[in-house]
Amino acid sequence: MTVQGFVRARKHQFGRQAVAGTPVAATRAYPFKGVPSVVLNWTDEDIDTGSIVVTVAPQRGAEDVTAPLTGPFLSYDDAATLLCAIFGGHESPSGAGAAKHWTHEPAAIPPLDPRDLFTYEFGDDVQTDWYQLFDGVLESLEIVGPEGLGKVTHSETWRFGGWHSTGSTDNPVVGTVPTPSLDVDTNPPIVYGKDMALYIADAIAGLGAGQILNALHTFTLTITATYDEKRFYNGDQSFDVDEHALTGYEVVFSATYAKTDDTVGTGSESDAWMSDDAVDRYIRLKFTSVPFITGSTPYSWQITMPARYYTRTEGDVGGNTVIVLEAHAFFDPDDADNFIESLLTNAVDSADIGSTPTT
Repeated sequence: MTVQGFVRARKHQFGRQAVAGTPVAATRAYPFKGVPSVVLNWTDEDIDTGSIVVTVAPQRGAEDVTAPLTGPFLSYDDAATLLCAIFGGHESPSGAGAAKHWTHEPAAIPPLDPRDLFTYEFGDDVQTDWYQLFDGVLESLEIVGPEGLGKVTHSETWRFGGWHSTGSTDNPVVGTVPTPSLDVDTNPPIVYGKDMALYIADAIAGLGAGQILNALHTFTLTITATYDEKRFYNGDQSFDVDEHALTGYEVVFSATYAKTDDTVGTGSESDAWMSDDAVDRYIRLKFTSVPFITGSTPYSWQITMPARYYTRTEGDVGGNTVIVLEAHAFFDPDDADNFIESLLTNAVDSADIGSTPTT
């Protein structure tokens, strides 16, 4: 008997869905790490049966389908899928040439942006045991800039509304799974810390002159979306989620700084945290990378948010003292960018991640 099922043969394939409840073929393979969790909630009832041993068969409950995944690096091309999954909005990029420009400015007040839903295919060399998870959204996305200006890493938690399996009699897959002929990019355009500049100012207009130099060691940007899973009595013999109802966002930027005039002392970022009243800050992370996508257009990513400081802690890096300031984004009704804006330029079009949804 030939041993089957190799860890290194696992693949992660996603496709953006046109409509809810309808899985689609994957359109792209991703260099992620992790495994999905499909919990069917089989439960034994607490009932009297005349026996001290379980007698009555367990019953199924509403399933809980998630996928906590990580990436030892983040590529500009893969970032588009993650941004669509966390922010929604049914975005498609602009740009008639090779360079594509993705803009996300998620709404903070109703009407909220529609969710972008994804189908996820996961498995290994045993193709009779692949999952097809659908109606997927991101509950959390964490972007980490490491010490030493190296590769930016990411981790995320996906939540799905339903599941199928190539090994299931009662819940078979739709279409062909896995979608054939999808391979990860062998030379991805990686997001590096060395390519990022940090800007902080009193107002959006001041960001251009607000670069923080010789201070930032590391950072973590965490975006969390909270959902209420709606399941309705529709007579469809299914535990699948009928709607992912977005109920809130939280965006947290945690930065480790050397002690400079910008970060400690009167008039510094620390001084803003120490204020009797919360002080509004405007923060921008700006990545610019080469090689160029085309001509003189580089890969780039700019994230801008209004934020206020909540905590300051002490630390050390390489024998030097540092501080860690944690800022939380807020909704600024006077700012057209709402609570966060993401401008991403890469080489990925809508068809690469899945067609723009129609509903």
